[in-house]
Amino acid sequence: MLPPRGAVRLAYNANCDGEYLTPSCDPYEFYIALGTAVGLICVAGMMAGLTMGLLSIDKLNLQIMQMEGTQTEKDRAGRVLPIVKRHHLLLVTLLLFNAAANEALPVFLARLVPETHAIAISVTCVLLFGEILPSAVFTGKNQLAIAAGLVPFVQVLMVLAFPLAFPMSKMLDWCVGEDHDVTRYKRKEIKALVALQRETRPLPTRGSMASFYVDSDRPSTSPATSPRRRGSAFPPHLYHVLTPQGTHLHTDEVTIIHGALDLTNKTVCDVMVPWSYVYMLDEESHLNRDLLAEILASGHSRIPVYRTHRANVVGLLLVKRLIVLDPSDARPIRELMLKKPIVVTPDFSCYAVLNEFQKGRSHMALITPHVEYVQRCWVAGVDLDPAGVEFDGIVTIEDVVEELIQEEIQDETDRTIVDDAAKRFEAQTRGLRTCAARLRAWAARARHRVQLRRGSGGKRLSIPSVLSPARPPRTKDGTPVQTKRMRSFDASSMSPSQMMTSAASPTWTVTISPPQATTAAATETSPLLPKRS
Repeated sequence: MLPPRGAVRLAYNANCDGEYLTPSCDPYEFYIALGTAVGLICVAGMMAGLTMGLLSIDKLNLQIMQMEGTQTEKDRAGRVLPIVKRHHLLLVTLLLFNAAANEALPVFLARLVPETHAIAISVTCVLLFGEILPSAVFTGKNQLAIAAGLVPFVQVLMVLAFPLAFPMSKMLDWCVGEDHDVTRYKRKEIKALVALQRETRPLPTRGSMASFYVDSDRPSTSPATSPRRRGSAFPPHLYHVLTPQGTHLHTDEVTIIHGALDLTNKTVCDVMVPWSYVYMLDEESHLNRDLLAEILASGHSRIPVYRTHRANVVGLLLVKRLIVLDPSDARPIRELMLKKPIVVTPDFSCYAVLNEFQKGRSHMALITPHVEYVQRCWVAGVDLDPAGVEFDGIVTIEDVVEELIQEEIQDETDRTIVDDAAKRFEAQTRGLRTCAARLRAWAARARHRVQLRRGSGGKRLSIPSVLSPARPPRTKDGTPVQTKRMRSFDASSMSPSQMMTSAASPTWTVTISPPQATTAAATETSPLLPKRS
């Protein structure tokens, strides 16, 4: 029969002479104290790791994952974001449990080892296993996954510490602010962030091997035809760039993004064409052949029309409507239907005028500070007074788009600009082009000679057919065909014109003799011309 536990403990205590717990003196108390110390180190490490892992997650990144991430990322971000938004309550809860574990650890270690040893062990264990290692794990590449998995545990801690943590969190909200707002980037910061994602390689064009695999009009979803399994034809260094999940942005993409961000601060005066450079037409002008040629040479699709003076604009002439006019009629412009343009002030933003262009009213806007006066005169059908109105310039949708992409748009009517590199390339390849032209001339001359021989002989001639006698024609059963004999002539001693004349005559057949033969020649009879017996 076993003695009661208390009696065993008293027996152990009676045999212990020291003041510290040992397995031989009191195993129950020793292992309880040791387990409690290890548990406190784990709790301290867990609290420190959660503090670093949860509070270092950017709430803006969580919202981005909820909108554009994968399904797994959306689920994880949805679980973590409600806790992270309560920043001060989460901070106070984790720090309370962390401080309690760190302060209680030396108390239990002092029952096992001397006080100085307990302090050294406590500091070492807390620093290594309670701070460094947990912080490295909780802020690593699996930060979001670990945080999402421990959300229920954190919620339990927040409930347990709520009586103390909630008043302290409210005090922090009152003192330092609620800090619940998501961090927003400024425009300059967004531009810098986009510039950091810049990829220096040129953007692959459609038709190249890389764009074939990514920009195909009929993408395949089978594993055998995925971009990663298409062999060495797909450049491995471009896969992370060309796919929709790529992390790099090309120079053109960065330029357009920067242009879109800068366009907000630009007005129509920054992109307009000055009024003195605007090509205009008088409404009394007649659309004869010369004027139509001048309009076509200008290269404009919309031309402002004025009456009497350039400030009295009456409308816009759409050049595409002139295709149905006969130049011989010489109709005056005032008889045509003119379209009223958009009128904006000089401080009108580029995005605002772009929205006006998208409404479909017009793709050209006149810039003047007297917008109301111009509109009233147009509605009333009254001419504009040059003393009461002044136009600064015009802006078109092409001007705004060029400012957006920060590049000039060259169309068929614009002057082609050849840079120095193109000129150098043309000079370097001039010899190759000359050689290719000579080869084409020689090939054309050879084809001409072959055509002459074909026309004179009635059949295609090759070197074996010239040097060997012709095979007489046969029927289907193999018997020779009785053909009429014709007089023959030697084509080797005749000019091409004589050969063509002789070949056209039904009473002659061509005989081509090798250069070595002077008396006799092999007869080449055309199957298209029957022989005369």
